[in-house]
Amino acid sequence: MPFSEKRKYERKPYVKPLKYYLTDSHMDKLEVKEIEYEGVSVDICEGGIGMITAYPLNEGDTLFFKDEIKVNNLIATSGVVKWLQRLADTTYRLGLEFSDVCLHREHGLIL
Repeated sequence: MPFSEKRKYERKPYVKPLKYYLTDSHMDKLEVKEIEYEGVSVDICEGGIGMITAYPLNEGDTLFFKDEIKVNNLIATSGVVKWLQRLADTTYRLGLEFSDVCLHREHGLIL
């Protein structure tokens, strides 16, 4: 049986370096520590972004982008890991669903 993806939005190629950070949930609530990492985006749609990183994330982790992701009229500042796949010892492919996104077009994402 062939595999078919059912997605709400069409993905477009989008290869850019990304800097992101996580907040350390084990820190005292009065002191928030940001831990910064780097990755490379692979594709993007109105609902999220695919990326590759060396940091082993978990489903449900929230990433905050150091610089907003701006493509046409889409602006995203954070995303939640929806799935991940280990590609090599220190390389991971993951899919993020934007958790804070603004869209200013009715016709969707144009790249």
